[in-house]
Amino acid sequence: MGPIDEKLEHRSIMDLNIEEQRIEPRVAVHFRALVSGSMESEGTGIILDLSRSGCRLESPLLMLPGLSVELRIAVPGLEWALMIDGADVQWADEDRAGLAFARIRETEQQRLDDLMTRRLSGKDADSNEQIEVVPFEFQELEAVLAKDPELAIRKGLAWFALDPTEFRFRGGSLLNRAFPTCTPELATSLVELVRTGGYGEADFSLALLQSYLGSTSSDDVLKEIVSRCSHDDRIVRGVQSFIHSPGPTSVSGEFALAEAWRIKKESLTHWLTDERQVVKSFAAQHIAELDRMIAAERHRVETEREARERSRHEDESGHDHGYRPKPF
Repeated sequence: MGPIDEKLEHRSIMDLNIEEQRIEPRVAVHFRALVSGSMESEGTGIILDLSRSGCRLESPLLMLPGLSVELRIAVPGLEWALMIDGADVQWADEDRAGLAFARIRETEQQRLDDLMTRRLSGKDADSNEQIEVVPFEFQELEAVLAKDPELAIRKGLAWFALDPTEFRFRGGSLLNRAFPTCTPELATSLVELVRTGGYGEADFSLALLQSYLGSTSSDDVLKEIVSRCSHDDRIVRGVQSFIHSPGPTSVSGEFALAEAWRIKKESLTHWLTDERQVVKSFAAQHIAELDRMIAAERHRVETEREARERSRHEDESGHDHGYRPKPF
């Protein structure tokens, strides 16, 4: 028996063993997939079989047992790829791996359940009509949208209108890959959209900007939203939530959160020079609010530090006589 025959026999035995362990019925498929979170970060693969709780993946990516990956599976007939937030590698053999779905949103689980029901009943054969419908993520739209911010926003707005609750995971995710950062061109297009639109356009802009927390390029968009929608408490609260969120930051240490809010506050001071009174009033109000948040956070950290010092002193001496908190 040659080396190739031995590998085939090994794979056949492994497949039989895995098959015996399966509880959920599986169907043979041939779906393309985007895989992220592997040892090589991101790549592609083919789903060879699928169940409600797992799948078998063929991919050149390095897959190791215990690893968790994210999957976007191109199912013919679905506009948006089926998204698995977390799939744990159960076994791996050369270019194949068995995955168990560990994290999947309720809406995606329902889509998967519907797909499996159709497949198992034989009602979802790969018709020519379905094959022609390829999920947006697999249509190479990212490169096209990245070159045309206005087109990207028009497409994004249409996707948002269809399903605002899932936009972040579908259209928003696609736009975020086309624009990893909020470029000045993208921000300018969003400002124009809010200026000429209504509350729907403001909602869409806020949803898209969630991918760019901490980006100063988004400030002009937020100011335009405040200017246009100052009488809508729901939208104003959305802007407020955006401002209060520290976002990704390189700041570390005990006072990291307070420092992140200080940076937010510093960014807001530039709003005070805006010619629109409603924008200046909003900025002044939230600068004061951030001051209170910063002071409260610093007090919390210092109180906890003092408590740790007191506890350490008591552990060392057996009593707390003579303990004095250190100045900060």
